[in-house]
Amino acid sequence: MKPTLTRREMVRRSLRYGGLGAVGGVAAWLGARSLKGECRTRGPCGGCPLFDGCALPKAESAKHAGIPRTYPSDDG
Repeated sequence: MKPTLTRREMVRRSLRYGGLGAVGGVAAWLGARSLKGECRTRGPCGGCPLFDGCALPKAESAKHAGIPRTYPSDDG
């Protein structure tokens, strides 16, 4: 015969799996948000710290147009 679940164990499992579901939902939301391919800054491309590694169409056209980088580089 299967033992019955105590109230304490039921609450413990509910919180455990509910928390796990919440963490999974937040991770999925953050992952989907990063895959959208949208610009995270509102300024010009040359002033963005991610300009060198950015592959968005707006940044690529700015690179080909020869827009200078105005953000200080990490090189020093």
